[in-house]
Amino acid sequence: MKHVYKGAALFAAVFVVSGIAAAVPAKESLDIAFVDSFKAMRECKEGERVGKELDTMRDKLSKEIQDEAMKITKDESDLKSKASTIKPDMLAKQERELSKQKRALEEKVRESEEEIKLAMQQKTEELAVKIEEGIVAVAKDKGVDAVIDKMTGRVMYTKDERKGDITVDAIAYINKKSSTVAKQGDEPKAKTATT
Repeated sequence: MKHVYKGAALFAAVFVVSGIAAAVPAKESLDIAFVDSFKAMRECKEGERVGKELDTMRDKLSKEIQDEAMKITKDESDLKSKASTIKPDMLAKQERELSKQKRALEEKVRESEEEIKLAMQQKTEELAVKIEEGIVAVAKDKGVDAVIDKMTGRVMYTKDERKGDITVDAIAYINKKSSTVAKQGDEPKAKTATT
């Protein structure tokens, strides 16, 4: 939140209703702060710790899969080299066993990918909550009126007194336009002569 921008010009809102645009200017100056929540997540100590934890998990699962794949490849190579010396029914049995091991490895790969995905999702959500709590605390401490995430455009914080909130004005504008359109629709249409 390096930059705090002031100015009513930032909060001139434009509403488009049925193709008609009207500007509703803000009446007071607002202190707006911006934050890059993704950068905050990546660069904070907790984010770095979570990143290392996920990398360690990924490396461990990857090594287990690689070790199993190498074992299967070795077993397959050994079986091919002695295939001519083994009885056909014994060879078929060992080939079935290798196929079973390959299917088990494929399943382990799918499960590992899902495990990493779920862990990443959970850790990211937990970290996002901590980051947002930190952003709100800093915003309150700095006394800003609102904080906007630079990456998503999402408003992450607004003061409780809602200074600059134009919702009531927007509702009144929309209601006025709607009633004008409704009145125009109720007017009788002129009859046209047919020849």
